[in-house]
Amino acid sequence: MKCGFFHTPYNLPTRTARQMFDWSLKLAQVCDEAGFADFMIGEHSTLAWENIPCPEIIIGAAAPLTKNIRFAPMAHLLPYHNPASLAIQVGWLSQILEGRYFLGVAPGGHHTDAILHGFEGIGPLQEQMFEALELMEKIWAREPFMEKGKFFQAGFPGPDTMPEYDVEIADNSPWGGREALEIAVTGLTKNSSSLKWAGERNYSPISFFGGHEVMRSHYDTWAAAMQSKGFTPDTSRFRVTREIFIADTDAEARKRAKASGMAKTWEHYLFPIYKKFNLFPGIIADAGLDIDPSQIDMDFLADHVWLCGSPETVKGKIENMIERSGGCGQIIVNSHDNIDNPEPYFESLQRLAQEVVPNVKTS
Repeated sequence: MKCGFFHTPYNLPTRTARQMFDWSLKLAQVCDEAGFADFMIGEHSTLAWENIPCPEIIIGAAAPLTKNIRFAPMAHLLPYHNPASLAIQVGWLSQILEGRYFLGVAPGGHHTDAILHGFEGIGPLQEQMFEALELMEKIWAREPFMEKGKFFQAGFPGPDTMPEYDVEIADNSPWGGREALEIAVTGLTKNSSSLKWAGERNYSPISFFGGHEVMRSHYDTWAAAMQSKGFTPDTSRFRVTREIFIADTDAEARKRAKASGMAKTWEHYLFPIYKKFNLFPGIIADAGLDIDPSQIDMDFLADHVWLCGSPETVKGKIENMIERSGGCGQIIVNSHDNIDNPEPYFESLQRLAQEVVPNVKTS
């Protein structure tokens, strides 16, 4: 099993752009030094609590400050981008990182981002994502074409489209060729249509944890779609995101977690999001309780949502998750704003990568 980091970034809405930029670079360095495999960065244009509109800038700046960790936008919201421009940008950036790059794609799940880009809602965005990525794939193939789709247009120049002089076409395809570029897709709800689409195209799945049954359905949906197209699914490619806080003892970890940016994010921001996407029922079922989501408080989160405790306790919670949901190849820590008191958070990240995950029994 590997460790990943999802820098959503779940920042306090009072943070400046410069604060978020500097914090992002520091987190990338801490995760790289601790031994994390992947560092993923969200993309949102209107969300004050998730305010990184251009993850590629963080990736480019963090690349020379780190040695081994891979980076990904997670995800580029394809309906909001010109697919031709984005295909070239992705390919060029992957070349800069020389293999320490993979691509996350999504349609966009927030109404306010959709409005900013001229859409009345998020309903039509998934179809546009499908078309955008198909055009990007054609551009990476570097074969001449010209296409006007329902939403976008793109092409690639060839001998018949040259001007009256020869032009040497830059090779801005992904590092190592298209087959070397991993593409990942996130899933939120049970039987996610996005993960079905990902499986049909041999893209990798990332599960936003909404309980063990939802997590298992994410893998099963992706795996069935993989098999339907002749691909072989593998749990080592399956990633799941969790809230994690580790300290010497369970009591100390709980105390630190409830005083951290993670608790502030849940109190002021994530509660309504989890209700919007109906993620609490699966978690309540896991806990074996008969309560309404409105009754969930910080103690419930510390006990049943967050992987909170000593290294041995968190190891046991991860193993329980694997046993109940079918396993995964990478556990991803959700990022939270701990700018004002970073050391306990950095310690937790380091202990996860060095003391917990290497000792997790995955079967």
